[in-house]
Amino acid sequence: MRRMLIAALLITAGAAPAWAADVTEQSLMQAATNLAKQYDDNYNAKNAAGMAALYAPDGVLISPGPVVRGQAALKEYYASRFKLGITGHQTKVIEVHVQGDGGFGVGQFMIQAPLPGGGTREVHGNLATVYEHGADGWHLRLVAASVPPPPPK
Repeated sequence: MRRMLIAALLITAGAAPAWAADVTEQSLMQAATNLAKQYDDNYNAKNAAGMAALYAPDGVLISPGPVVRGQAALKEYYASRFKLGITGHQTKVIEVHVQGDGGFGVGQFMIQAPLPGGGTREVHGNLATVYEHGADGWHLRLVAASVPPPPPK
């Protein structure tokens, strides 16, 4: 019985995709940092299709606005967001933690938001991100952003 259990475990372990076994905190941090750079580059270039492609097909964005699900809805969301005139998106990954074939991370972001009378104000926020590693590489599974309230007038 014990030999059968060991054999079953070995077969199951061998059936796991090669990319699943390679996830370490170091590789996840590198992937998270690369995704953050791509996010910033696509955001600052106002590339809605590029933004949506960073997410898993059923990826989710939870922002101070609506919850957005799926790449088509994400593309539409970012296209409308870019019309608001937000610029200078910068992301910093603070920490990551491996879970299964992916993981999660905590980070910060900064943007330049336009003011009604002209000019911009710097807005800082926090991010919680779930990363998914699949056969086609790394993707954002979930991004949740929190933004503190604006300063009093």
